[in-house]
Amino acid sequence: MKLKIFAIFAAAHLLVASVNLKVGFDYDDTLSFSTPAFDKAFAAETDGVKPFGQEFWQIVNKNYGLEEPKWGVIFWALLFKVAGFDVVIITARLPVDTEDLIAKWSWLHDGFYFTKEKARLMKNSHYAAFVGDSDSDMEESDKAGVIAIRARRSPKSSYKENYSPGKYGEWILPFSG
Repeated sequence: MKLKIFAIFAAAHLLVASVNLKVGFDYDDTLSFSTPAFDKAFAAETDGVKPFGQEFWQIVNKNYGLEEPKWGVIFWALLFKVAGFDVVIITARLPVDTEDLIAKWSWLHDGFYFTKEKARLMKNSHYAAFVGDSDSDMEESDKAGVIAIRARRSPKSSYKENYSPGKYGEWILPFSG
């Protein structure tokens, strides 16, 4: 029986890996509780840093050490990886000083993309699903024609908008909050 289970798992893994299927994960408030990095960037407004400008994103991207990994979501990403899926991180941040941030997560991801056009990226690249926290992440999944999976936001997140779990009939990832 154990050999049969192993054979089924191995066959499924080979099938998924052979067609290079991917599962995308949003970064902010999905894989990482990033409010502390954003708070630091918003605090720099007093020094003339414009919200969501180049300097703002430089501060956010360089202060990944202030962020807290969301281990419940990371667990699911690892399960997908073990099952043979490529795990890809997709964020709407601007790609300013990102080398260290990308390197920090290199143990988990098979690609790390900075784009506001998540659906466009996923649509033509063999994505099976996308995991995100926001309503806009669910909409991007729908536009791309992939399975939408909602990660719960931390109650400590400073970003309260654009968050209506279940609104789109999406799956909600257990242990993700």
